Amino acid sequence: MRRTKEDAALTRAQLLDAALKCFREKGYVNTTLDDIAQRTGTTRGAIHWHFGNKAQLFNTMVRERYAQVATLFQDVFAHDETPLQQLRHFLIRWITCVEENSDFRTLLELLSFKVEMVPELAEGMQEKVQGFRATRDMLAALIQRGIAAGEIRAEINPQTAALAALGMANGITSLWLMDSTSFSLRPVAEDSVDLFLRSLTGA
Repeated sequence: MRRTKEDAALTRAQLLDAALKCFREKGYVNTTLDDIAQRTGTTRGAIHWHFGNKAQLFNTMVRERYAQVATLFQDVFAHDETPLQQLRHFLIRWITCVEENSDFRTLLELLSFKVEMVPELAEGMQEKVQGFRATRDMLAALIQRGIAAGEIRAEINPQTAALAALGMANGITSLWLMDSTSFSLRPVAEDSVDLFLRSLTGA
């Protein structure tokens, strides 16, 4: 029984990896379950058993890949840093992660350029919206702490500043995904984040 569970877990992981690659190459609509099954040497039945249908497979893949990426940010708040330092650390990590983590890069390329807005993906898109709101609120709370600590100007609106931070980070990464040969994210991330933080501190 133990071996069977291990085999099932391995097959599930292989299907998710194959799905990410197939969806990126062909888009959501043009990818078939047969494409994914053939890539892993399994059958459509295995996909149905693990995920139900293509939409559920896609939504599960996105959810779990984002959860994996989230673990890369756990240490951002583990250090003994001020709110402003934590904000800088988080934003730089968010931007550079796209260049340094191939799975995250592939996922963003897929979601940005290869996913058609079809009704069956509404559940997954709603989860993405909820994830965005949670990140926005987390950044706003961090900025509020910076205001309370006297690091950030008191007149700054935390929610507006959080939206500006996300807009900057997502804008830079989207431009890099379109033309990754024109610049490297690490130096651009550090310079852009420091420029943004100066707008919060007035320094």
